[in-house]
Amino acid sequence: MTAIESIFEIKSAVLELVRYTPLLKDAIVKKKVQEKYLKLIDRFFRENESFVKPEQWYSCLHDQDYFIALMDEVVEHYYLEVED
Repeated sequence: MTAIESIFEIKSAVLELVRYTPLLKDAIVKKKVQEKYLKLIDRFFRENESFVKPEQWYSCLHDQDYFIALMDEVVEHYYLEVED
């Protein structure tokens, strides 16, 4: 799997979580969703450490829109690298 494919996989999973999270009523299920979201953030930062700053991790944790935008930005960097 390429770096871009991995980011798209993470983004797809995040969008799925974001879509269903407001509908969740059970605290245990919400906790599991939060844990999965955290794992996705950690995976993204681990796989793309040359494009992200450690301080961005906290912003991603508390703002899904920021995380999605950051993923898009990193994908754009990968595309620019290929063009060069």
